[in-house]
Amino acid sequence: MSQHIYDYAIVGSGLTGLICANRLAQETKNVVLLDGLDHMGGINRPIPFPTGTLNNGLRFVPESASSHQALLFLEDLLGLKLIGESLSHPPLTFEDGKLREFVGFGDRPPAFYEQIRPLMSGQEIQTNLEPYQWTQLLQEKYQGVTMPRSFVTRFQIEDGKVHQLTINGAKTIRATNVIYTGHVKQLATLLGRDFLAPRVHQKLSKNVYWTALCLDLCHAKPITDSASIHILNGTTQDEIGPCAGRFLPAVETEKGPLQASQWVTFIEEEVTEDSEVVGTALKKIKRQIKRAYPEALEGLVRERIMVAPMIGGDGELKLSGDQTIPGVENLWIASAAMSPEHGLVGSIQQARLVLAALGFGKMESVAAEPSAEHQLEEGASL
Repeated sequence: MSQHIYDYAIVGSGLTGLICANRLAQETKNVVLLDGLDHMGGINRPIPFPTGTLNNGLRFVPESASSHQALLFLEDLLGLKLIGESLSHPPLTFEDGKLREFVGFGDRPPAFYEQIRPLMSGQEIQTNLEPYQWTQLLQEKYQGVTMPRSFVTRFQIEDGKVHQLTINGAKTIRATNVIYTGHVKQLATLLGRDFLAPRVHQKLSKNVYWTALCLDLCHAKPITDSASIHILNGTTQDEIGPCAGRFLPAVETEKGPLQASQWVTFIEEEVTEDSEVVGTALKKIKRQIKRAYPEALEGLVRERIMVAPMIGGDGELKLSGDQTIPGVENLWIASAAMSPEHGLVGSIQQARLVLAALGFGKMESVAAEPSAEHQLEEGASL
């Protein structure tokens, strides 16, 4: 009996993979969604917390033309209105013993500047549904096949196409088209030295990739009513760099009023397993929060750490105009890290771009807008 051939195999069931899967399943039910975990949805999942359900780490949608384009695309897919109010909250920092408006890093930006840049925007789109609800709805709407606990370990290339995918080192499946949404670095293993040029393989394997290190805190009492993103870094330069975070609105609970806050910094992927580096970064986040809000850490109700590996870094991978790997005509790369945007917007935009390349949408794009810091620098030169 011949092996079943799917029309589309999508590797990775995070936001990008779920978007692609839903749109393609509108055309054919012969779609399979693969994920190495035992659940679908990736990192955008709901987290129970003493203050209510949270996103799995800090989420922020900056006000921009690209953000609107991305959200309108997702609105159309879900059939729901997502875009809410546009809010203005200038970012804050703590300097000279007081909170003040953050005006940029000047000539000493952190190495992970591109990752933290969207959080520096003072303009935000408030969405009518939280990001974790987006993935919940996408999972509910998806009508194709799902294969959890299916870790793709190899793409087998024949005659310029992915002939089959090896799952968990043994099983194989076949698909006419393959959409990859996972970590870019993993392509070095999936495609291997037999296919990739040595220089390309080396760049994919050795380039810098960024891991998001997130800290969620539940404070024993309301700390501030500020809705601004805080960019905190202390008075001395170090290898850790700044963190970004915000306080969520305080809520009434059986234990009295509580307030949650969510924080993030970035570390190089190669030290993600180094407990000393991770511990030092987390201690710095707490230290900076305490500097700005001396009572914030007293009697913490809950503390939660989340690590999101390799969310940034594209390995200098060059794609064809249709977002395929050169030399593999049926392998589309929908990894969010390939988008010039970052975070949620980058995930949606890369999915939109790949779907358009497949014939399901338009290829037009919106140029990335200059960062707040660049705008300040340009304004200063006038």
